Amino acid sequence: MATDKPQFDLRLAALLIGVILSTVDSSALNLALPSLAAHFGTDAAAVQGASSLYLIGAAIAFLPVSGIAGRIGTVKVYRFSLAAFAIISQILVFSPNLHTLLLLRFVQGIVGAGIVGLVPGMTAATFKENRGWALGMISGSVAAGTLMGPPLGGFLVEWFGWQSIFYINLPFGMLALILSGRLTDLHGVGLIEGLRRAIRAPRFILALLSTVCFFVQSFGINLLWPFYLESGGLSPARVGLMMLVPPLILMMAGPFCGKLSDKVGYDRISWFGSVTLMFASIGQGVTGSVVLGLLGIGLGRALFQAANNAAVLSNAPEGTTTVASGLLSIARVSGQAMGSIVAGTLWGVLEHSGRQHAFLIINLVLAGVAAVSGVLIIGRGRARSM
Repeated sequence: MATDKPQFDLRLAALLIGVILSTVDSSALNLALPSLAAHFGTDAAAVQGASSLYLIGAAIAFLPVSGIAGRIGTVKVYRFSLAAFAIISQILVFSPNLHTLLLLRFVQGIVGAGIVGLVPGMTAATFKENRGWALGMISGSVAAGTLMGPPLGGFLVEWFGWQSIFYINLPFGMLALILSGRLTDLHGVGLIEGLRRAIRAPRFILALLSTVCFFVQSFGINLLWPFYLESGGLSPARVGLMMLVPPLILMMAGPFCGKLSDKVGYDRISWFGSVTLMFASIGQGVTGSVVLGLLGIGLGRALFQAANNAAVLSNAPEGTTTVASGLLSIARVSGQAMGSIVAGTLWGVLEHSGRQHAFLIINLVLAGVAAVSGVLIIGRGRARSM
């Protein structure tokens, strides 16, 4: 529980800039894909790899990078990753062909795992007494980066060309590098021993599984909203504006909810988040109105995310914080993939029976996933008392 009033300092800035760097890069690049296709004389399917290969590289690297960081220190790996990310961004600008660019993006994804995968663990270690608040700031920064990316990318591509998407990574990467020297270093037991200890910690595993459920529900809803709203006649631009509501709520309320979890307990606040997500899904499914869902799901994400991340890292066995941080990233990516698959598959099967019926059924399924997350949180509370 928190004992000191949380204060923003340059150590947190080093972590926030690193997170924003990676999220803005990913979301802004999507706006540059048509320009990339035109530059290399190819089509959208070919250049899509600039986004997907980055994600694949990161997913593959999360655990190995966390194991290396446990051996040589997280700060060294984080600072190396920041520098390498910025340098690769500059090299990308001079790619002689698309194959070279795609290969570099895959390598950059591996390097990016040393930023995104280590930030939760270093945040929790650097701000031990206020880890919920600090992780709430991180969640808010992810939302801010996601919001900033598309408009920033559109502006940069229109005025300065697709190369500018990569140029901006250098100053921000160097700034984070300069500020990161005072971060709390973490050393661990290594990947194999870390995994062995982790699977023998029931509260940690339950917290990790609740993370998977959260992202299944979250990304399932994100995929469902455009299909439902555009099939009802709304333009993609208007749908996009409506979908800004949840990340705005997360950005504004995330730090407060994280601070609240420091005071009253991570399990309690993350459980309220799961319940809020469940009722928001049911409410929008039954009524057919996404207004309730946009507001309720935004609040549910703010309540859940920082508190549950803090619970995951608080319950990591001794010496496994770096591995736990990597596993947290894998849980996130796995949940995102499963949520997209579940919602997309169900919509394809059910849309012929009517958009409202399909919307209701999928929302009930995703509400059930949020309920499972709540049950897992209750289970880890009981595991503590045993």
